[in-house]
Amino acid sequence: MKYHRTKARGLVASFLVIGLAAAAGTTPASGGERRAVPRLVFPLVAKTDLWDNYGDPRGNSNHAGIDMENPWRAPVVAAEDGSVELAQSSLGGCMLYLYGRSGTMYLYIHLNNDLTARNDNKGGCKQEVTFAVPNGAKVTAGQQIAWNGDSGDANGNPHLHFEVHPNGGADVNPLKHLKRASKPLFAARKGAVFSLGLRGKLIAGGAGAATLEVDRVRQYPGGRWLEIDTRIVELVVPLDVEAGPSLDLVTGSTLRTLKNPVSVSAFTLKANTTPEAILGVPGELVLGSVAPAP
Repeated sequence: MKYHRTKARGLVASFLVIGLAAAAGTTPASGGERRAVPRLVFPLVAKTDLWDNYGDPRGNSNHAGIDMENPWRAPVVAAEDGSVELAQSSLGGCMLYLYGRSGTMYLYIHLNNDLTARNDNKGGCKQEVTFAVPNGAKVTAGQQIAWNGDSGDANGNPHLHFEVHPNGGADVNPLKHLKRASKPLFAARKGAVFSLGLRGKLIAGGAGAATLEVDRVRQYPGGRWLEIDTRIVELVVPLDVEAGPSLDLVTGSTLRTLKNPVSVSAFTLKANTTPEAILGVPGELVLGSVAPAP
């Protein structure tokens, strides 16, 4: 793990960026190999308030990233395939560098350092407290790499500071990349076994499909219920689905849109994680059971 002092813009000098990239097994692309920032996977699974504070004054410098307000200990995920370098500083607290396969470097700052649900600051920057992967790990887009928090000078204000450095160079405004990013429904490494709990409203069903307006999600194994930005999720409905009372319409032969959507809890069948499943693409998630919400 790297220790260094943190500044608002250019948290590391260019020589340090290159040195860390080399330690992680990648190097910023040279001038002749410059590549564009790819479409990202949004770096959090959580309800997120996003606004543009890139470039705002910060002492004698400017803000090098964007601060996103998110729930404490929300899963932080890899924005693209790559490798990670763990770090910490007095101002940034617990930090993580992601060296993307595209050559872009991403910086995640103010990660969790609490051991309990209180703001105790007793966890340090450690595995299973801050980081979900070890130093130098190779990760896939949408895989959980850390937990959101308030370490460093964000104490008492949980949020994620996120930076984008094309070709491992100077920071650029992340906003346009975050706005067009694909939102993950859950966090997992490609190929890992998962199942989901989904809470929200059933808005249509029948003809082998069920459409939910989801505002909470839980991943199994482990995981906890997380509030997410409301989104539409379309599930495949097998013939042997377990449907609770009054929800037989999901097994009907004709697709029906409900005039009065029903609040439900739905659970998917176990499956191997694919990039499409992480994003909740229609046809990737199979309904195992559904019942009216308690």
